[in-house]
Amino acid sequence: MTNTAQYRKIRATMMLHGVTQAQIAEKEKVSEGYVTFVVTGRRVGHRIRRAIAEACGVSVSELWPDEEDPEMPVAA
Repeated sequence: MTNTAQYRKIRATMMLHGVTQAQIAEKEKVSEGYVTFVVTGRRVGHRIRRAIAEACGVSVSELWPDEEDPEMPVAA
């Protein structure tokens, strides 16, 4: 998935669930700009990724396929 397609998927998922970058920033005590960097792929921000996924009710790996979910078993 291209960065643009991934960004659009993340934004669409957030919008669908009524989650804003400002809400995530406030909850995680970071700037809204930092949340934007994570959403757009300019920063990794595992904690922010988890916060966004939790707020949307999806797994981190659903929004960021490059990241494994800690609760999911890794294939041997």
